[in-house]
Amino acid sequence: MKQILLSISILALALTGCKKSLTEMVMPESSGAPYELYVVMPEELRGTPLDDSIKMIFEYPMECTPNGDEYFRMRYLTPDNFRSSVIKIVTNVFVVDIDGQNASTPVVKAERDKFALHQIIVNAHAQTADTLAAYLPQLQESLRSIYVRNELNRRIATVLEKDHNRTQGERLQKMQNVTMLVPDYFKYPGVGAADSTFFWCTDNGMAKESHLVIYSIPYTDQNVFTLEGAVAVRDSVMRANIEGGSEGSYMTTNKKVVLPEYKAISIGGKYVGELRGMWRMENGLMAGPFVCHIRLDEVNNRVVFAEGFCYAPNDSKRVLLRNLEASLWTLRLPSDNKLPEIEVTL
Repeated sequence: MKQILLSISILALALTGCKKSLTEMVMPESSGAPYELYVVMPEELRGTPLDDSIKMIFEYPMECTPNGDEYFRMRYLTPDNFRSSVIKIVTNVFVVDIDGQNASTPVVKAERDKFALHQIIVNAHAQTADTLAAYLPQLQESLRSIYVRNELNRRIATVLEKDHNRTQGERLQKMQNVTMLVPDYFKYPGVGAADSTFFWCTDNGMAKESHLVIYSIPYTDQNVFTLEGAVAVRDSVMRANIEGGSEGSYMTTNKKVVLPEYKAISIGGKYVGELRGMWRMENGLMAGPFVCHIRLDEVNNRVVFAEGFCYAPNDSKRVLLRNLEASLWTLRLPSDNKLPEIEVTL
């Protein structure tokens, strides 16, 4: 029942749509820093097992990040503070409602765009704080997913669709015959790629940097859609195309300190392999997290890899990596429709 309630509450988060509705024209855009979650609950519930349960869910370490960057930065509001006209338009909200008149079994429901566009409010109702504290961990993956996908949707709709790099987009289409919304500030081609069809662009940052690469291989073996197969292809292509600063240095996948992970996701009803892990420079010092989407292009009998990786040795990688991930969600093969929906499934 808990899964049914959540799936009914949020069926999908649209990446794009038709012309703006009257509601969209009148309603303000949601506010708040990316991946910031506001927990609305009475002050007396702070420091209780319920508070610990909520922290366990939303301050959970992101997959395959070197320092265990948390999913969200949590902030707290009392119910009275949240009702103020300024605060209530924040993007991600989790509301705790403890009332003896509530149903005997906790109920968790989600609302979209209640006070602002691209806003998600999850309401958790229970008779007691202890019963809700015990219940919420059963939904932890779904709860994290709802907010993450909402943020990806927000990034695509408010940043990438409005201000993407058309020069890099045209270069990508010419090299790989695919489209993707590349951030506007990714103005620089990667240096030294050996393969003329290996697309690589970067923001060329100083203290921290982000990169996008797209390449393809002939489809000859379904094993490419497994952890071992995907990592083998990645290592082979990256070694040939991305060199380090010292002689004999090249990019590879870290298979010891942080193990890579592979899972299947769906974008627009199409199968996508999601590979996450840590990259490192063999015979070098640089390292960081990456996320990769792997698609089968049936029309051209090839497998397309789209990856984002970043380097930020003295900073959190959460927003850098998620911003790259948002671009990957906009990858379109020749046979795809323009922009399907990001579906929230349980």
